[in-house]
Order: sequence, then structure tokens, then C-alpha cells
Amino acid sequence: MPDNGAFLWDWFWELRQAQPPGLSGPVPIPNIELSAWCQLTGNIIRREELAILRIMDARFCIEIEKESEAIRAREATT
Repeated sequence: MPDNGAFLWDWFWELRQAQPPGLSGPVPIPNIELSAWCQLTGNIIRREELAILRIMDARFCIEIEKESEAIRAREATT
């Protein structure tokens, strides 16, 4: 993460920590959670930053699901 975008990385993990896991893996951060987080922290998110956070979150969910599938496949062969 470039230095000038490090705050987005921090924001992403703050939002993710508050997100409970779904029954079949991570779920995307809902808009209501983003809104509540902004109100609680006083952070103001620009449209571009929101788009980046959404992309980060989608990628996170995809990668965790891939890892979960790999674990299930390894467990099935043992």
C-alpha cells in the first residue's frame, strides 16, 4: 500500500474487525455499517475512497473463499 493510501488500509481493517463472519465465509461490509462507522469515527469518506474500500472488501471476500476451498480440498484428501 502506498504511504498516501495507508489510511485506507487502516480504515478497511477497522471496518472488517466489526464485521461478523457469515455462515459460509466473509460477507461484504454493508452500507449501513459504513454509515455507522463514519458517524462513530467522524471520518468523512470521499466517493473515490468508498470505491477503493469496496474493491478491497470484495477482493478480501474472494481470497478468503479461495483459501477456505483449498482447506476443504486438503481435508477431503486426508
